[in-house]
Amino acid sequence: MEKILESFTKEQINKISIFSELIENLELSSIYKNAGILFFALKNGKLTNDYIKENFKEEFRIIEILLQLESINYEQQETEAENIRKMFFAITKEIRVIMLKIASAVTELRTIDETKDNSALAKSILYLFAPLSARLGLAHIKSELEDGAFKILYPEEFSKIRQELDKRYVARQPIVDSLTELVTKSMQELNISGRVFGRKKHIYSIYKKLKEHDFDHIYDLVAVRAIVNTVDDCYTLLGKLHGQLEPLQHRFKDYIAIPKSNGYQSLHTTVIFEGLPVEIQIRTEEMHKFNEYGVAAHWIFKEKRKQTKFDERLSSIRQMMEDENSSLDEIAESLNSDIYSEEIFVQTPKGKVIYLPTGATAIDFAYAIHSEVGNKCVGAKVNNKMISTSAPLRNGDIVEIITNPASKGPSRDWLKIVKTSGAKAKINAFFNKNMKDENIKTGKTMLENAIKDKGFAVNKILNSKNLTDVLDYYNFTEEDELFANIGTNAISAKYTANKLIQNHNKSLKNETVEFKPNLPVTLHAPSEKNVDIKGLNNILMKFAGCCQPMYGDDIIGFVSAGRGVIIHRSVCPNVNYFNPDRLIEASWKEIKEKPKKK
Repeated sequence: MEKILESFTKEQINKISIFSELIENLELSSIYKNAGILFFALKNGKLTNDYIKENFKEEFRIIEILLQLESINYEQQETEAENIRKMFFAITKEIRVIMLKIASAVTELRTIDETKDNSALAKSILYLFAPLSARLGLAHIKSELEDGAFKILYPEEFSKIRQELDKRYVARQPIVDSLTELVTKSMQELNISGRVFGRKKHIYSIYKKLKEHDFDHIYDLVAVRAIVNTVDDCYTLLGKLHGQLEPLQHRFKDYIAIPKSNGYQSLHTTVIFEGLPVEIQIRTEEMHKFNEYGVAAHWIFKEKRKQTKFDERLSSIRQMMEDENSSLDEIAESLNSDIYSEEIFVQTPKGKVIYLPTGATAIDFAYAIHSEVGNKCVGAKVNNKMISTSAPLRNGDIVEIITNPASKGPSRDWLKIVKTSGAKAKINAFFNKNMKDENIKTGKTMLENAIKDKGFAVNKILNSKNLTDVLDYYNFTEEDELFANIGTNAISAKYTANKLIQNHNKSLKNETVEFKPNLPVTLHAPSEKNVDIKGLNNILMKFAGCCQPMYGDDIIGFVSAGRGVIIHRSVCPNVNYFNPDRLIEASWKEIKEKPKKK
């Protein structure tokens, strides 16, 4: 590795030094650090792909993912923003690789050439990498990325807010210093060791708050933060400060008892000090490390503590990225939520806490408990009062779901009401399972019509021998299975009709077939080379086994987690259950027929 570094310029060495320091702060292993440096060398022509593959096999696995991410054209952020976001999640689901990419973004921001147009980089940082940092709990990195990108994209607004913030901070500095002394003295009197310091709010965070409030009503422009040793110390210090100072009503938040979904823990209280509201934050050293370094701190402390809500949340994020049925909206909502953003927690009558997005309903709550609770839900009580199941729940509600074993199941209207993808998936699963008889009838009719459209008599094509061959082809044991799958559009009626006709023609040989000459059966084998994906090139692509699209069918692309784009027929029933944000326009390229030899 040292010989590789010797080939770099001073400017490149500076970038690598910044990148390496970030990787060390994030507690990533040397494999990820080396992979990042090798990738940098590869991009700058210092090394070849083959050399890295032969000499750094473990790192090469990571570099392959980075190369795929690099193929995304971030310059199309405005015109192809949705596709860029979809492909990012499709390519990588490993959190450490995402952190590696975040570290690269920070490095680019810190070493930016201000003489160039950096708007494309700034947009990718503001809309992708900063939200990723927030969701992974990297508070200090998230703030740096947001402020840096905001400065590039909106320099005038950035300058105005910074000037006003500096002016107010200078004016409040004596107050912050005095309050810092008071908190320090209180800790000494309580025999609590630790440290106290002032904190200034970041500019982009202020910019977002200014959309709803003016400067005078943003109470955490500056804050005093106390770092102590134990949780007991946190509450003891809080009690003493509340006894000495007047706390501002409705401005106390206990994130220790009820942590944020990404693991953030701290006590927040706003007090009146020398006539002005000032926020005080109290946390332990371990909490502070978690709040600043997120998942990196998770790895640092994981051997010293029991499983926490944070571990569970990281697991759920990973599962979401791996699950093809998870909607991109769910992933994006989770990844884009700020560590200070609003969410609600509600409880069962027995005290089990359930986290839900703002606006979630009793139906979401029911399905979060269990599928059957959701399917049999007929009503709900909130705080011992009957409510509409479509009414949004509020933070701290105690929810009791009323079920009826005789219930026929959920209503399709629930799909418009629920807010979580888990509830939507479970509702759709119920309908898929309980409509089989109707699908059998529909599928048989669809197949008969497809045969007629090809110009053949149904009674001559849809016979037991031809059906047996097709059942073997699809690995079905009964005709009803075939018809049911056609009825839900899981299998193409057109393709199945073609298979039946081909089998029929082979068995007839020299016999006359009832056939319309102007409707020939032409089957082109589907090929990835013949598919065009809007706005993207050289993308990993596969054809769906559920509906088996054939050349000429109307098709659409579905971005799967880690497997690229899966091509479905537009009428495939699975498409109805995918979130539209994960669907990409797809079409067949024209196939030129080769001239027949004379």
